[in-house]
Amino acid sequence: MKTMPSRQRGLSLISWMVVLVVVAILGTAAFRMVPAYLEYNTISTAVRSLLQDSKVAMMSESELRQALDKRFLINQVEAIKVDDLVFSREGGVLIISTDYEVREPMFYNVSIVMTFKEEFSKDVRQ
Repeated sequence: MKTMPSRQRGLSLISWMVVLVVVAILGTAAFRMVPAYLEYNTISTAVRSLLQDSKVAMMSESELRQALDKRFLINQVEAIKVDDLVFSREGGVLIISTDYEVREPMFYNVSIVMTFKEEFSKDVRQ
């Protein structure tokens, strides 16, 4: 009786090493990116909560900055300062704009750059 030679299945040792290196690089990138996205979420929540305040229509720009600065202080926001935000009123609409980037080093001279840009608006004519 003649037997057929078995075929090799699975990954070789070198293939496993390549897979592990790719997973390690992607894991490191995710590990570096998650805190920046969490802080952006905190900034976004703070601005939205300010805009939901019923007194926001009567507040001046300096009062808006102070109120937002308190929210940033409580939530320990360090990526940006309130002075980095752009406040504008167009017609009866209050607009608060964020535009910043975060750089996180990966290894050697390789960094991850994340850009966060959003406009929050509320109609204050009511």
